[in-house]
Amino acid sequence: MTKLKQIILLLLVGSSIHAKNIIWDLGDTLFRISPYKMAWKIGIWNIASYSLFDWRSPNIKHMLYDVLDKLNPSEEHPYEIATDNEGRPMPIIMHHWLAGAVSGTEVMKSVREYIDHLELQHYFVSAREKRLLLAVLEQMFNPEAFVDTIYPIMDGINLLHDCYHAKDAHGKLKNKLFVLSNWDEASSEVLQRRYADIFNTYFHGVIMSGAIGLIKPQKNAFEYVLKTYDLDPKETIFIDDQYDNILAAQSVGIIGLLMCRDNYKTLRNVLTKLGALE
Repeated sequence: MTKLKQIILLLLVGSSIHAKNIIWDLGDTLFRISPYKMAWKIGIWNIASYSLFDWRSPNIKHMLYDVLDKLNPSEEHPYEIATDNEGRPMPIIMHHWLAGAVSGTEVMKSVREYIDHLELQHYFVSAREKRLLLAVLEQMFNPEAFVDTIYPIMDGINLLHDCYHAKDAHGKLKNKLFVLSNWDEASSEVLQRRYADIFNTYFHGVIMSGAIGLIKPQKNAFEYVLKTYDLDPKETIFIDDQYDNILAAQSVGIIGLLMCRDNYKTLRNVLTKLGALE
């Protein structure tokens, strides 16, 4: 089923559904990484010198994934494969990290040792390339530094606010709101502390992958949320920006809504059709 057909289907059947619970993803739904803050944290000179003197694009994500993949070259994938916001499968070590099986500190210890090994094999075109890669990795796996680059998406927060305050015909709150997101435990604790006003005001429950050892799109992650909060899947909506996660939610009976970048107006209309908004 195409994404467009999925939205159309939801609009067609929405009148027969009365949702009471909404589970939200966080990344690119309610929060987003600022590329400007990320560049500043990595180091403008690290980026500029690599581009100017090595004639290379500073977008080194392919190299980053290649190095992380090499940390577990023969290990079979232990989870349903999670993808990034570009639909690219994440390295196995990132799955372990997001599932709480390994800490960011432990990942970086392995990374530094392996990068020294790669340098001896002339993997890098220059010392600048190695320095840039290390700066990016340290930014990723340092909880405080990573959350420094995060900001709330106001269109998403406004929608969250309206879903929380929506009332039924008797003046009672319509919805209970929850979080299910792939975050390592250390970073998620920093995020919730930094944005306590959002998490403490709107959510009845917050579940992060690193705290439960399960990551989306594992079906067990969704079953865990349903069981923990005693939710009826037929009365529950899940909002996420990853299509595979939507399919996993639907596989346990949850209503899935795909959050394409900045389609908050469409999402608001669908939530209204589903009875979550007035």
